[in-house]
Amino acid sequence: MEAQKFSELGERERERYNEGLERDGYNKFFNHCRYFYIRRRYSLIKEMMQCVQGKKVLEIGSTAWRGWLENNSILPSSLTCINISEAELQAGVDSAVGSKNSPDFILMDAHDLQFEDETFDFVYGAAILHHLNMAPALDEIFRVLKPNGKILFIEPLDVNPVGKIVRSLTKKARTSDEQPLRLCDIAEIKKRFETQFFYEEFLSVPCGVLSGMIFKNPSNSLMRFAFRADQFLESNFGWLRNWFRHVLISGTRR
Repeated sequence: MEAQKFSELGERERERYNEGLERDGYNKFFNHCRYFYIRRRYSLIKEMMQCVQGKKVLEIGSTAWRGWLENNSILPSSLTCINISEAELQAGVDSAVGSKNSPDFILMDAHDLQFEDETFDFVYGAAILHHLNMAPALDEIFRVLKPNGKILFIEPLDVNPVGKIVRSLTKKARTSDEQPLRLCDIAEIKKRFETQFFYEEFLSVPCGVLSGMIFKNPSNSLMRFAFRADQFLESNFGWLRNWFRHVLISGTRR
């Protein structure tokens, strides 16, 4: 890999990810909260990514492709995965052994995509935008997308109170610069893309904490109720959506 000069933010992210994050405790805490949502998420992702069959695709990140593409038997004409961390990039390389997709893995800063204008039909990523300076990163994504090209990202949101508390207690599970999406970030996305948002986890968060204390299995009546209640609230009380914990963002280049 050629030596590259990264942005200051990118260099800090690179160093932190190369050191490694301690995510086990954080993930365990939210295990019950997201049980039903993970199933809905991957159903939506499978449906939305059918359009990339035979197309040119960019992942900002290096490991989501296996769950989003490979496991759904989706084969783009080319799949490029970038990451600013050598350790994370190597994890992608290791996971690609025997892959039908055979991705190209490139060390790269997402703030400065080393591709020609209008190169890709589809750009996606899992929990990556909130690690970036939003406006310049979105400008780069917009630039490398073809006209009517599409995006798909899953990101954490900033407002959920339980999420805020857990983030403050699990600092080793994250980088110092990451910033869950705020309303201003959502606005930046809407400026560039025709968007559709699928929100995840509102009542499911406090109910998930309680469920973890009572039940071993997250597939239980309490979490089923919370999931259905969240869907009702999202559909009928739009002002509550920003209080959800995650959002799946689908968009088409304007």
